[in-house]
Amino acid sequence: MTTSSKKLEESIKELRHALELKSKIKSDRFYFLGIVKSFEVCIEYAWKYFKQRGIEEGLEVFSPKEAIKIAGRLGIIDDVEKWLKFLNDRNASVHDYLGIPDDSYLKTVEDFFDEVSKIKFLL
Repeated sequence: MTTSSKKLEESIKELRHALELKSKIKSDRFYFLGIVKSFEVCIEYAWKYFKQRGIEEGLEVFSPKEAIKIAGRLGIIDDVEKWLKFLNDRNASVHDYLGIPDDSYLKTVEDFFDEVSKIKFLL
């Protein structure tokens, strides 16, 4: 198993753990921020894993969006448009934590977790 796949798998586990604590969000915003950061880390490792897989296939990958599109072509993920939306939401949150409603963003993170958990790893 490659370093990027190990990091991605670990970040998926950390995101799962963060989401298990979502019931604490109402009493302490710190838990929401932990979920957000876990999501950001996980999506970062995901596109880097996609990039590595693309390079292994002899493809040039210059951006996270290209990496996601390549992951779709390689059959690593099923829904490229959904993943591009996750990336856009992540980019928006990095610049405006307080402007995105928590419920809406949490839904995005939960949907992302469902999708990232389906990744077909190269064994």
